[in-house]
Amino acid sequence: MTGWLGSLRERAARITPGTLLVRGAAFVFAAGALLVAFPGEILLWPGAAVALVACGAAPALAPRTRLTTMVLFLAVGGWIVATTTYAEPVTWARLATLACLLYLVHTTAALAAVVPYDTVVAPAVLVRWLARTAVVLALTVGFAVASVVGVRVVSGQAYLVAAVAGVLLVAALAGLLTLSRRS
Repeated sequence: MTGWLGSLRERAARITPGTLLVRGAAFVFAAGALLVAFPGEILLWPGAAVALVACGAAPALAPRTRLTTMVLFLAVGGWIVATTTYAEPVTWARLATLACLLYLVHTTAALAAVVPYDTVVAPAVLVRWLARTAVVLALTVGFAVASVVGVRVVSGQAYLVAAVAGVLLVAALAGLLTLSRRS
């Protein structure tokens, strides 16, 4: 325990503003995603919002671990609970916001994982990262709006089979991208 505390103290003493900015962004995006995803009724419980914000710190504190993935799954689970159990409406604004926040958690945690504590991060690096992220976020919002509008146009109801098929399609695409990256 003393070794871990010493290591933590040493890392905190070496941290630079750029690294702190990236990790702080990961925390803000993760906490935001959890708060947007969960139903309002649960957020009114004593301590629920505080617990979710505390969970949001995981990608900032341990970006190289599976904790980031667990936070993302927690947010998705909260969304599913909100839209099914609590019957909160699926609006394109909330869906787009959640999708963007989930991507931002992913990308900032990935950036935080590769930026050492004592690295001086050039502003140009962050600007290029933000530009690439903005393109992805614009496409994400477009797909979120299209999916909500598409469901309403087709039948006015969302079907579980369609949702599962969509998740499988995304998993297949991720697998294909992984395979193409290796070659």
